[in-house]
Amino acid sequence: MIDYLNYGKQVQSIPKEPQSKIKICIPQSSHGWLEYKLNQTELNYLWSCVNHKENEYTQYLVGNIDSSFLLEDKNNWFFNNTITPLINHYENTFGYQAQKVPIFKDEDYEIEFRMLSWWVNYQKQYEFNPLHKHDGVYSFVIWLKIPYEWEEQNKDNKSRAKDKGTFSFQYTNMFGELLNTDYKLGKKHEGTMLLFPSRLNHQVFPFYNCEEDRISISGNILLKV
Repeated sequence: MIDYLNYGKQVQSIPKEPQSKIKICIPQSSHGWLEYKLNQTELNYLWSCVNHKENEYTQYLVGNIDSSFLLEDKNNWFFNNTITPLINHYENTFGYQAQKVPIFKDEDYEIEFRMLSWWVNYQKQYEFNPLHKHDGVYSFVIWLKIPYEWEEQNKDNKSRAKDKGTFSFQYTNMFGELLNTDYKLGKKHEGTMLLFPSRLNHQVFPFYNCEEDRISISGNILLKV
C-alpha cells in the first residue's frame, strides 16, 4: 500500500538524473521550399519566352484557368542557369528529393534532371486553381505580373479567411494537423520564383474587381533516366 502522506517526501528523496542522460528527440523537419528573386536578365528571358508562347496547354491542367500556353526553353537556358542551381541549393539544404522516386541506381549511375514542361498562365478575375499537386520531383511557380494588391482585395472581406488573391501551400505537422503557408500576393511579388517538391499540395485563390490578367509561369522537373 502506498503511503500517500509521505509520498511527496519519497519522491523528493530520489536523486535527480544528470542532464547528460536526457535525449531530446526531434522528428525530421519538413522539406520546405525555396523563394528566389529573379534578376533582370532572367526576367527578360522569361518575357521573351512568353511573347513566343506555343500551343495551348489548358486542357492538360487541373485548374479553372482558361488561358495557359506551353513555353520553349531554347538551349535549356533557364533550366541550366536558374533551375539547376536552385535544385542544388535545395538538396544541400533539405536533402535529396530524387531518392523518393522508386528507381534502381548503382554507384556509377548519375541521376540527371530535366524540365518536362513549363507553361504560362493568364489568370483572370474569378478564376482559380483548386488544391492539387504535380507530377515529378520538383515544381515551380513564377509570378511575372500581379495587377492588384492583396490588402486592397481583402479590405472589405468580413470572413476570417482573407484569401482573395492568395497562393497557399498546405501540409500537415507531426500531429496530423493541417497547416497552411499563404503568399499574400501583390506587386512586390512580381519576379519571385518558388521551387518546391512536386508532392507538396498548393492552391491558387481567385481575385476580384480587376480587369487585368495575373501572369505566372509554372513547370515540372523530372528525372532523366
